[in-house]
Amino acid sequence: MRRTGTVLLALVLACGPAAAGQSKKAYELIYEDVQLLKQQLLKVEDKLSAAAADILALTLQVRDLQSLLKLLQADQAGLKQGVQSLPALNQVVLDRLETIAQQLARLAEDVIASRPQPPAGEAEASAPAPSSPRGKPRETPTPQGQAPAPETIPDPGASTQAPKEIYDMAYADYLKGNYSLAVDSFRIYREQFPSSPLADNALYWIGECFYSQRKFEEAIEQFNLLLFDHPQGDKVPAAYLKKGLCFLELGKKDEALSVFKLLITKYPGEDETKIAQQKVKEILGQHEGHQQP
Repeated sequence: MRRTGTVLLALVLACGPAAAGQSKKAYELIYEDVQLLKQQLLKVEDKLSAAAADILALTLQVRDLQSLLKLLQADQAGLKQGVQSLPALNQVVLDRLETIAQQLARLAEDVIASRPQPPAGEAEASAPAPSSPRGKPRETPTPQGQAPAPETIPDPGASTQAPKEIYDMAYADYLKGNYSLAVDSFRIYREQFPSSPLADNALYWIGECFYSQRKFEEAIEQFNLLLFDHPQGDKVPAAYLKKGLCFLELGKKDEALSVFKLLITKYPGEDETKIAQQKVKEILGQHEGHQQP
């Protein structure tokens, strides 16, 4: 019996250190696991901090984008209002241009009216002497007792045609479609007979020749010369109308509209005014058609 107890005690003493060693290893493993978990937790916290910083930066960017969006919406609203006000501004500019054109026309009339007129004697002296029948020179009676004056030799370069003949020939060339020849003839007529009552008509038909040749810039120049040099002429309303039509052919509708309105204002009872009124309606109708969405 005593022997058996001794054996058990020896076994207990032998197993005690082994159990203690195993417990120590288990604690060490648990400690290592805890330390590993702590390190992982720290990494997760770092990632969460970085993610929080990124979220904060994104939030700030979203706020900035919202502010920019509000500014863009405000700018768009202002731009829309500015675009809507463009037709009104355009009309104001056209009205001012029309006023300036009227002032220029009045100034031209005043300049023409203020030009000094030559005395009656000088006008008669400068007028060409009428040609005698069959091309013979007109004889001037000489007082008795005096020798007759020597016969003057006519200048070969001087034109022996009457003003009306030159004008009719130029107009005939225009009707036949010989526009270049008609322009030259009308210019010769104006150079030789600048004070003729048909001088403004010749200038008008030069513009008509250029218009028929689709030389609209040159035609406008001729019509402008007529308007400034002969503001009281009978071809002024027709010159205004043709000038506006030239602008239409060139695609300059605003300029044409201004000229037509000036014609309507200055010459309400002329036949050309009715055509100008119709053209104004057409231009305004086209403007309204383009403005509609």
